[in-house]
Amino acid sequence: RSWTARVWLVMADTASSFVVQKHWRATRERVEKFISDTYFSDVNLRGRLYPHTAPLLSLRWCQATGPAPGPSSYQDAVTALEGAEEVLGREVSIGPAWSTHWFRCETEVPQGPEWAGRQVRLRWDSGCEAMVWRDGEPSQGLTGNSDGHQLRTDFILTKSASGGERFVLYIEVAANGMFGVGKGGLINPPDPNRRFSLSLREIAVFDTEVYSLLTELSIIIDMAKHLPRDSQRAHEALYTANEIVNMCNPFDKSTFPRCHAIAARFLGEKNGDSQHVIHALGHCHIDTAWLWPYSESIRKCGRSWASAVRLMEDHPHFTFVCSQAQQLEWVKEHYPGLFQRMKTKAASGQFIPVGGTWVEMDGNIPSGEAFVRQFLIGQRFFKQEFGHYCTEFWLPDTFGYSAQLPQIMVDAGVRRFVTQKLSWSLTNSFPHHSFVWEGIDGSTCLTHFPPADTYESTASVEDLLKTVRQFKDKGRSRRSVLLFGHGDGGGGPTEDMLERLERVGDVDGLPRVEFSTPEHFFSALETQDSPRLCRWVGELYLELHRGTYTTQARLKQENRAGEFLLHDVDFVTAVSFAMCQDVERTAKIQSRMLPVWKKFLTNQFHDVIPGSCIKQVVEDALEYYSDVTKECNEVLFSELQALLSKVCVHSDREQLSVLNTFSWDRREVTRLPGEREG
Repeated sequence: RSWTARVWLVMADTASSFVVQKHWRATRERVEKFISDTYFSDVNLRGRLYPHTAPLLSLRWCQATGPAPGPSSYQDAVTALEGAEEVLGREVSIGPAWSTHWFRCETEVPQGPEWAGRQVRLRWDSGCEAMVWRDGEPSQGLTGNSDGHQLRTDFILTKSASGGERFVLYIEVAANGMFGVGKGGLINPPDPNRRFSLSLREIAVFDTEVYSLLTELSIIIDMAKHLPRDSQRAHEALYTANEIVNMCNPFDKSTFPRCHAIAARFLGEKNGDSQHVIHALGHCHIDTAWLWPYSESIRKCGRSWASAVRLMEDHPHFTFVCSQAQQLEWVKEHYPGLFQRMKTKAASGQFIPVGGTWVEMDGNIPSGEAFVRQFLIGQRFFKQEFGHYCTEFWLPDTFGYSAQLPQIMVDAGVRRFVTQKLSWSLTNSFPHHSFVWEGIDGSTCLTHFPPADTYESTASVEDLLKTVRQFKDKGRSRRSVLLFGHGDGGGGPTEDMLERLERVGDVDGLPRVEFSTPEHFFSALETQDSPRLCRWVGELYLELHRGTYTTQARLKQENRAGEFLLHDVDFVTAVSFAMCQDVERTAKIQSRMLPVWKKFLTNQFHDVIPGSCIKQVVEDALEYYSDVTKECNEVLFSELQALLSKVCVHSDREQLSVLNTFSWDRREVTRLPGEREG
């Protein structure tokens, strides 16, 4: 009896400043609505995030001319906008689908104590994708709220305003959403008449104190929601959130320090030594083509990677992995200033090239030689531009993986592999997340599937807990990867994701989290866990997307014909060099064929050659194949002429030569050109 009394006295003392929870659901809804952007935003904490706003001074608009989509000329846009119409007080309809529009945005920070010393942001929502250009360089991507997938509407103008500062920005707007322009839904045929509306255009004070408290409170509320209902920690999280809500007056910042102290007390409680460790890697999967054409992917790369590089300035521990040499080459060509900033961040260790291949190709349809060329040309690019070869194969979204890949990977200097697509299988759940994959010749690579079963985590508490709960190699390992950042259509990590991760590094009830690198993760896996890991021998078969190996048969036909044709060019060029010893001529042919190979390999992307893409992509791919065929035939004819001039006996009579480009004897009927007697 006396023990019970003492416990109650302690509880009463610590709970004196807040109402004790009586009903779980009522309390949870109460704290959720305190940070909601839907309910009670006129009086809750979320509603104080932008306490002061001001209109723009000027907004001019023009539609870009020339081919669209694709990167437009910034200088041409600047010139065109000098005499463009003013649309500041008007509704603006952006379209039709795939068109490009430019805006010149001029604004001035108001004078007064409400703005002085505060962070000021441009807020822009055109309902579609956009890019902010500042001082002639791409600065950050913006994403409008057209498909509900993601929202990125803020651009920081200044972190500490004085009042009176003027800013002139140019905004390049693409008339397509993050997932294209599907009519009435995500994976639907494009709507050529799709239009978007400019619904938000203003500057605003961004209250960093409110934002910090919102972030802490949202983490604690999510722990209450997603930890087991019967766990001690879930109840502590809900009590703590309720205590903060009771303490906080959104209109009186003098209450904020006490709220932060309550949050710090809860978030400061540490884990035990045996807790699972999550290696968080910023990621932005961009389909080289899918629900949009190749040309729009160029801009998606520019927008997404400009945003990632900008976040690195404020978050020095943030690391970001980036695959696909083709996309990097696009940025190098179209956004050279951004590419140099990416290389600077690569040198400092924040921007991390991975993958080693030209694109994230399909894992079954290409031939072995095509797989080899993916690595050969991809690795050469990474070495030339970033000074080193990739050691991790990166293929998170491909529809299955051939058993020949480990051998090719190892020969390309790659012994580590990351994917997660097999978690999508319909019937059989793959039994491992960390394992050794063995190919048909016995070659092995250390393989990891991020157990959150996504390559675009939002770094939420739910995803952190899901990672631990679903991890299938408990006992063998206690580490895994979390790939965070919006993907498929690009976007990448956001400020919210980074702020959450920075606060949950070591919190009781959650796994440990650290910003990491592929090298750090795999090195720990190799040195500490690899002897205990299981081995998978042979193909990694995905029980899904089966129709992708039959649909758009023309693409498969052109791919196979191209593989044979490229083989013949290589064979004849090699024989010609052996016979003629013309080094300069052979070097010129190699230089000429490199872009041909790049086009061909780009078409082997995992949403192109399988046919899981829109009609416009198929048309682009067929045009690429036409270019490949034309170039190959021209080089083949030229090299055959050079070769035959060396090996054939000169005669006044017309001669016919037959060349076998295979490595075995052949006997078959051959069609002869023209009409011949006998």
